[in-house]
Amino acid sequence: LSMSLPVRIASAAKGVTTIIERCENAKTNGYLDLSACSLMYLADAIYLVLKGYEINKVNLKDNDLKKFPKKLVAKFPNMTIVNAEGNQIEEIPEEFSEWKQLRGLNIANNKLTIFADSLYSLESLAVLDISGNAIEEFDVDRFFSSFPKLLQLNISGNPLKSEIKAALSEKRPKTMNIQF
Repeated sequence: LSMSLPVRIASAAKGVTTIIERCENAKTNGYLDLSACSLMYLADAIYLVLKGYEINKVNLKDNDLKKFPKKLVAKFPNMTIVNAEGNQIEEIPEEFSEWKQLRGLNIANNKLTIFADSLYSLESLAVLDISGNAIEEFDVDRFFSSFPKLLQLNISGNPLKSEIKAALSEKRPKTMNIQF
């Protein structure tokens, strides 16, 4: 069923209004919730509206992002929590490594095939959800030495090689909970 032009315009206008309202809310609480906004990218207007404001949590869940918005890292360097679950993201950009204060990252249910090098720089990470991607392997020793504060890891729904799963189980710190 195809929507008529006026209905599509009204729908788009409603979407823009929602995004503007959510940006205004973010100015007061530092939490930018752009979940379920049918976004394919983050428009520059979002960064302009939030210029000069401290944003430290972002929710991009359930959009149509194919790439993670690199500009988010530069514009909001003190990010602590990122939820980008349920998009079409194929890779994590190098810029991610600049988010030194990141404590929680949910990139579940995307199209990641590798565990990006930039993620290994996130030493403050306590919670990491990379479930439901297409990751087959990663460096287990480097993983554990890179995330001294990691308490929760969800890696279920990835086609991990059995030797990687075995190494994760064997080498995990007792304080860490892993979901396969």
